[in-house]
Amino acid sequence: MDIATARRLSDELNIETKLEYVYRFIYQAGFGGEGSEHELCHVYLGRTPTDVHPNDSEIAAVRFLSPATLDREMGEHAREFTPWFLKEWQELKENYREQLQRYCDVS
Repeated sequence: MDIATARRLSDELNIETKLEYVYRFIYQAGFGGEGSEHELCHVYLGRTPTDVHPNDSEIAAVRFLSPATLDREMGEHAREFTPWFLKEWQELKENYREQLQRYCDVS
């Protein structure tokens, strides 16, 4: 999985960085008439340079947010985030806070 993750970072963001495996989870979510997802997700943490060059066929935009701003936006505009990301962020803060704290200030 580490090799696949490094490959996706290169393909999608054109970066290389060391990642730390945290956990994995399964989620299922429907998207109205558009379909649904049922996936196994592996969660990694790492640091990235602020100068990323996303592959525009994979990623429309990149933003860097503080944890406080992310929490606020998720609270105010939850529908703008994918179901898996909402779940993942909450899980990281509740059950993997020590690991997450090594990468950002979640106090």
